Amino acid sequence: MIRKIYYIALLIFISLEFVSAQGGPIYSRYGVGDLIHSSTAHRLGFGGLGSAVIDRDYVDGYNPASWSSLYFTRFSLSAKYLGTNYEDNNTSSFHTNVIFSGFTIGFPIERDLGISIALGLIPISALRYEIENEVTSKILGDYKESYSAKGSLSKIFLGTSVKIPTNTSLGASLEFYTGTNTYTSAQDFSDNSLFKDVSYETKYKYRGLGATFSAISGNVIRLFNDSTNSVFRLSILANLTSDLTTDTSIVTQTSIGELEHFVGETTTVLPSKYTIGASYAWNRKYTILFDYLFQPFSKYQFSGKSSVNLKDLSKYSVGFEYKNKTLGMHPTTFEQMAFRLGASYEETQYTFNGININQYSLHAGFTVPFGDINLLDFAVSAGIRGTKENNLIEEKFVSAAFTLTLGELWFSRQDR
Repeated sequence: MIRKIYYIALLIFISLEFVSAQGGPIYSRYGVGDLIHSSTAHRLGFGGLGSAVIDRDYVDGYNPASWSSLYFTRFSLSAKYLGTNYEDNNTSSFHTNVIFSGFTIGFPIERDLGISIALGLIPISALRYEIENEVTSKILGDYKESYSAKGSLSKIFLGTSVKIPTNTSLGASLEFYTGTNTYTSAQDFSDNSLFKDVSYETKYKYRGLGATFSAISGNVIRLFNDSTNSVFRLSILANLTSDLTTDTSIVTQTSIGELEHFVGETTTVLPSKYTIGASYAWNRKYTILFDYLFQPFSKYQFSGKSSVNLKDLSKYSVGFEYKNKTLGMHPTTFEQMAFRLGASYEETQYTFNGININQYSLHAGFTVPFGDINLLDFAVSAGIRGTKENNLIEEKFVSAAFTLTLGELWFSRQDR
């Protein structure tokens, strides 16, 4: 047990070092970057949310109420690939990125009461872009102008779940937010220029507390029909964030050396996030899902100032899952596999001169079991975000996620 706890602590340290941003265009410059609503392949496969799903095989940091049916101790590690083609009216470019996107571990403490405890680290937002322009000036001559940024905001969480007499699952988690966003601008002059290269690097280091409270109902149909085999659940989730303390600094790189200025400490107001959802399952094989997420980024502020390029965010997703829960003894690997499909539409937080940046996505995924209680989840999504109207950028992207879930029996009572 002590050795396992040591490995968990090591995972936390490694995660803090390597959880990072997925690539994005200039849009991610605004706010804290592109938001990551769910980081696991399991949820990506049916639309990226799935707030009303309770599955004994999974634990993640999205909805603490979903941990109430956890039977085994579960370790999960996730990674993500993103390939995106960025295009405006004049040029296009293709970028790829592979990131480690977090880990979780959950422990069932009292299965009959649905009491479980989970902890982990997952990314919340991602920042990464690079822009270069060749400039000809009558005063400065020829030079290259570049703008880039990288960074991420992540949360470390510790939470629990419990079932109440109506068979409703309740969940809550305490969260610590941490991360750094770095913005760089530079001017590179030609060798025969009278001017010297110069660059400016601005860093924002975030830290703050938050909490998530959630509920997933019992089978609503049972209120009207005690003999039904169908299950209809409703869910509600609130992710509340306190103001993030933000340390800012500026590093200037010139021909005479590097100068660092600590600007001071300010506050970033990250809006709270709310999700409602529903799931309908029948024949112990099929499940349909619907979710709606809302985050009012019109209330976002940095150092007391809001942004005209940010607005309220809404996301809608629908999903379908096939997972046979009626299997008998010694089923084949294919019989134990689960399959998922989904679609989502997101009115992102970005807006430019009255043009809103929206996203359309299709999703698919499947689960491959190995060993007795271990799982490999794969998912892929493809979609379009943005527009080329008014010299904006249109993205065509393919995202793939991989999650490894390992299970063990911890804290189980021994019969004597």
